[in-house]
Amino acid sequence: MDLGFWGFRHWPFDRSFSAERFFASQQHDEAMARMLFLVEESRRCGIIVGPSGTGKTYLLKLLQQRSERLGRLVVRCEATGIEGEEFIGQIAAGCNAAVDPNATSARILSGLRSRFAALSVIRQPLIILIDHFDQVEFRCQQAVWRLNQLADAVGLKLTVVLATRDRTFPSVLQDLVELRIDVAPWNSIETSQFINSAVERAGFPEVLFSDDAITAIHTVTNGVPARVVSLSSHSLLAARGQDQLRVTRECVEAAASELLPSGNHIPASHFTSSALSPSKRSSESAGALKR
Repeated sequence: MDLGFWGFRHWPFDRSFSAERFFASQQHDEAMARMLFLVEESRRCGIIVGPSGTGKTYLLKLLQQRSERLGRLVVRCEATGIEGEEFIGQIAAGCNAAVDPNATSARILSGLRSRFAALSVIRQPLIILIDHFDQVEFRCQQAVWRLNQLADAVGLKLTVVLATRDRTFPSVLQDLVELRIDVAPWNSIETSQFINSAVERAGFPEVLFSDDAITAIHTVTNGVPARVVSLSSHSLLAARGQDQLRVTRECVEAAASELLPSGNHIPASHFTSSALSPSKRSSESAGALKR
């Protein structure tokens, strides 16, 4: 990553979490406002729903940071591939509950009840953020319901926010959910705004990506933020490899061809904005670039 070639202060397309570089598209800004409403009003449970790569994990990290600034105790869990015992163990550890992480579920829940009671006494609200909830087993779903029961029993203000790709929500938790927040891929305008603002924040004062390049990026990625970041970064590297100070459609084509599975090739006509109708472009490019 040759920052000096463009005079960047930092690489503009970085998938690591950085709150100061958060691109607040209208829908993501609204999603954050609604999640903060859950936190500030101590609502019981909210769910953020969207396809893979649309920024749910990023929003949860940002919510954690902003909730902690509000004085909340926050526990953020990664739910991928864990079982019920491990899940409540993560919650107990995050809450600083005095329990052995290798104890039985019943003992961990007992320790959590004591910890919840102590938090209630000092009026300390608790926020639990659970990512990739669509990948948990049934016992984890039951555990979330049980945590709400424990909080109600001792008067703790508990808010749970779940991130999932699945629009079909488990029946055991449907009565808990008070707010559903949907996030979707960016439209073409948002994709353009993100790319240009990322370059500007990195310290490049001029237009770096041509309009055709941005159109090509949006077409191939379908506006999925994680894919936009990846293809934009690789397109920038392709331009550097050709000693070009401007990213063109050809740079995007070269980068996309490298990212696609071996043997697949994207013809140049694919990137022409008028080559396909919007609906057809969307369907043909949906699987083109994996996260």
